Order: sequence, then structure tokens, then C-alpha cells
Amino acid sequence: MEDENIKILKDVSSGKDKRKKLKQCTKCKRTFPITSKFFNRNRTKKDGLDFWCKECKQKYDKFRYQYKRYNITKEDYEKMMEGQNGKCLICGRNFDKIYFPQNTHIDHDHRTGKVRGLLCNNCNVILGNAFDNLLILIKAIKYLEENKKKKK
Repeated sequence: MEDENIKILKDVSSGKDKRKKLKQCTKCKRTFPITSKFFNRNRTKKDGLDFWCKECKQKYDKFRYQYKRYNITKEDYEKMMEGQNGKCLICGRNFDKIYFPQNTHIDHDHRTGKVRGLLCNNCNVILGNAFDNLLILIKAIKYLEENKKKKK
């Protein structure tokens, strides 16, 4: 999509397409043609389009939904991230190098709803597939240990 955006911007700036006007996203400060391809519709705005580009809006909406769902603030999330040194609580991989922010998951107890911390996608899936059941996880560890011994 980036290459396509650059081509469109070059066409507009070179005068090939004088009909298209440009608009700057107030969040990321990038400039795009004023079309519904790059901006969501918003009838309350003068030009009929949102202030933020679609990409910024999607990222914002994802985290806003997460914060509301788990009853935390952005500051709570940032404190958790800082407290974990930007790493998954289970595997210890850095979110910023591999996952952040798309696949960072807010881990929580499904029975109580209490937030436990931040996990990468893989570790979150492990807990979810085990239904947060310690017995299943212990059996999985024993299974791996037994099969490791058999190979030797």
C-alpha cells in the first residue's frame, strides 16, 4: 500500500491529476489524497472525512476497544509495558522487535476478568487453548519431558 500511496502522491504533486487534493492526517502527519480510500467518512467534518487516516483510526480503535474491554486506561497499559520492560511475561521476547503493537495481548483471568499482564500472540494462544487450566499445562510439560527422554 505504501508504494501505491507514493505513486499517487507523485502523480498529484507532478500535476498529472489536478482534481485530487491532499489532506494531512493529524495523527501520523502523513499526507494523502482526499478520498474515502485513505480517510473514513464523517459527516460532521467540513470535507466529510475524518481527521485521521484509516490506518491510524484502526490502530486507535483496536486499543480503545481493548482498554474499555479490560477496564484499564492507556496509562495502565503503558505502566504494564514499562513494568515488563517491553517483554512478554511468558517467553520474554521483546514486543517492539517482533510483535508490538499488533500482536500484544492483554492477558486476563476469564473467570474474574482481572488483568494479569501483557503477552505475545503465541503465549496468549497457549493459555487460551489450555483454557487457563494448570492441569492441562502440567500434562503438556510432562509429555514434552517424556518424549525428550525417549529421543536420547
